[in-house]
Amino acid sequence: MAKKTTMSDIAKELGISTVTVSKALSGQKGVSEELRQKVMDIARDRGYQKSFASQPKESYKIGVLIGSRYVGNIDSFYGHMYQIFSAKAAKTGSFTMLEILSDEDEKNLVFPKIIGDGTVDAIVIMGALSEEYLNMLDEKLKTPTFYMDFTDRKHQKDSVISGSYYGSYILTNYLFDKGHTDIGYVGTVLSTSSITDRYLGYVRAMMEHGKEINKNWILDDRGIDNDKVDFEKNTVFPKGKLPTAFVCNCDLSANMFIQYLKIKGYRVPEDISLVGYDDFLFADGASVGITTYKVDMDEMVKRTIKRINHVLRGEKYRGGLSIVEGSLVERDSVKDLTKSKKV
Repeated sequence: MAKKTTMSDIAKELGISTVTVSKALSGQKGVSEELRQKVMDIARDRGYQKSFASQPKESYKIGVLIGSRYVGNIDSFYGHMYQIFSAKAAKTGSFTMLEILSDEDEKNLVFPKIIGDGTVDAIVIMGALSEEYLNMLDEKLKTPTFYMDFTDRKHQKDSVISGSYYGSYILTNYLFDKGHTDIGYVGTVLSTSSITDRYLGYVRAMMEHGKEINKNWILDDRGIDNDKVDFEKNTVFPKGKLPTAFVCNCDLSANMFIQYLKIKGYRVPEDISLVGYDDFLFADGASVGITTYKVDMDEMVKRTIKRINHVLRGEKYRGGLSIVEGSLVERDSVKDLTKSKKV
């Protein structure tokens, strides 16, 4: 039996993207009439038939780009997200190619290899990259691009993120429910959109409880350019009175902050309580189970793949920003001060 012709086959023959083929076949804008006719002629000559639910699905090659600072640990958050993404993409008939972007290549604006060879139909960027690098991709990249776990107002790509603002709001209120009123925040504000959103959720909860933000209790965990988490390098530890609890922007920071506090002579949760975000447990483990906000990775991946398929098939869909809510997970990193007051 002869192999069925796909949009990818037509794209390869004409030296164009699968998206362009899809637009040409579905009559969408953005394709010249001359090119549209070439696509139609080849589709007719090769016996191309549009896929329906009862027929085999189109197979796409999806490139995934992740900054190296996010995957220093083999059990990293984005490493796990990629595994889920790859498995779900395979179930739809597509496969993925991963490229880890080094700090040096990001700084020097080196074009990704998976894009440069022209073999992928779509690109997914997991985790925020520098504004300069995103600008470079925006100028040079013709391949459809999707963001996961971050968004950027300047580039207006389809983005799927977790409910950072509301999640942090829930976590901060949880601390108030446990009797904490002096609460700080751990995370370099404006270094990423998610860290900033989580800070704003914290601020809202503090304001609703009539508490002013103590700037000395807002601790940086990385540089403003979103480099690796390093408390010794970036944190100015408060002098004098400390808060009884901190909202940490992610579990990685929470885990490292526990070790940092230990060096300073403080125990979690006996002396200081904290909460994290992500619900991701690292291979090296934390000495204390971290109360956190669970990110629904499965749903984030599902929505992203669905959008990719819509675009590559030339189907109409509602794009833009999609927010996936999560859930509170209680562990051992928060001391219940309400019980202490009753004793």
